[in-house]
Amino acid sequence: AQDETIQHLFLECPLAKLLWRTIHIAFNINPPVDIASLFGTWLAGVEQITAARIRIGICALLWAIWNCRNDMIFNRQHNLTFLQVIFRAIAWIRAWSLLTPMDSREPLVTGCNQWEMVARVIFNRFG
Repeated sequence: AQDETIQHLFLECPLAKLLWRTIHIAFNINPPVDIASLFGTWLAGVEQITAARIRIGICALLWAIWNCRNDMIFNRQHNLTFLQVIFRAIAWIRAWSLLTPMDSREPLVTGCNQWEMVARVIFNRFG
């Protein structure tokens, strides 16, 4: 078997592509082209506060992908759907939002609701 790369795991595997597609549809944000741009120039031109909130969501997404991959490899869970990955990410964002100032919380929660709604529509249509 070929060794997994960070680029493939988080951006190029079919599941990752689908996850990024839901973000594109929900928030009109184009996926990063590679890992270097993800933490570099990817959000150049986006307002600083908005970019910071997007990064919270993306960190949650990457963490959810990582954990789901580990579940599939080490705990033999092979029926994970993109919706379950998104639900994990959203759970992290909602938990992390409680650690942010009150005025930062609302956009994070609203973003979660928007992402979840888009993901459910896609899942119900194609899942």
